[in-house]
Amino acid sequence: MKQFFVDEEGIKARISEWGSKEDPVIICLHGLGSTNLSFLELGELLSNRYHIFSIELPGHGKTPAFKNDEDYGIPNLIRWVSKVIESIEKDNFYLMAHSWGGCIALHYAAQYPERVNKILLLDGGYHIKQFQYDYFAKVDKKHLSFKPDCSLEEEIQSYETDFNGYIFSSWDDFLYVERNNYLRWSELLEQASKDLMKEEEDGKIRFCASGDTARGAIKSMYNYPTNLLYNKLEVPILLLQSTLPESWREIRTLQVKKFEKGMNTVVKIIEGTTHLLHWDKPELIAEEVIRWMK
Repeated sequence: MKQFFVDEEGIKARISEWGSKEDPVIICLHGLGSTNLSFLELGELLSNRYHIFSIELPGHGKTPAFKNDEDYGIPNLIRWVSKVIESIEKDNFYLMAHSWGGCIALHYAAQYPERVNKILLLDGGYHIKQFQYDYFAKVDKKHLSFKPDCSLEEEIQSYETDFNGYIFSSWDDFLYVERNNYLRWSELLEQASKDLMKEEEDGKIRFCASGDTARGAIKSMYNYPTNLLYNKLEVPILLLQSTLPESWREIRTLQVKKFEKGMNTVVKIIEGTTHLLHWDKPELIAEEVIRWMK
């Protein structure tokens, strides 16, 4: 793997790259709060077959944030992404995206369908915010193991609290918590996890992505839902759907059914995986990528 920055025309983004320029290109978009190293294990597993670029989105890792949360709206965000892609790849490519990155991938493909061969979504692109709020507002919350967000304001407040409050006194304390956050652990996951954080002058270990960035991304997903693209996108899409936590299974299934009916989509359930399914079962996900992107 090598890393470099795209830095031109007012656009600055950190890029991770794997593989040979002679192989088919996959461009990756990570989820909210992550960095381009979210795809570190997949990049290593697929580097002998594909030329892979992982783009770090604004306000994440070492890529500068937008000045205003309105700048995370889809029109500006897609302009930003398209300029980054144009600087690293001139020909057609495959898109692989996780979570929030899946929403961005679908909007990009809607505007530039001639550039995208196929899309692989890692439990992303199908989440519709208002549908989610309405669902949780009606269910019996006594049976839930978490406090759901039932409005845009509640979700923004939750994300701002989490992002701004993810602070540790040392790297050891951070890694102790991180190891217990996931279904498995590896040296590459440790590297990707540490990339989420930065050490400040006071010695505190803080989350790279801020509450401001989270607010902009959540508002963007709310204001530009992907169901507006249903029946418009013709590019083939494979959605790999996670199953955990169990308390999210029903709403996840309801949203995926709507997504599947409206899009040129194949849906495959990956049992025993959380929302970070490419961290849970990287070898299995790599096999799915190879099958889909032949």
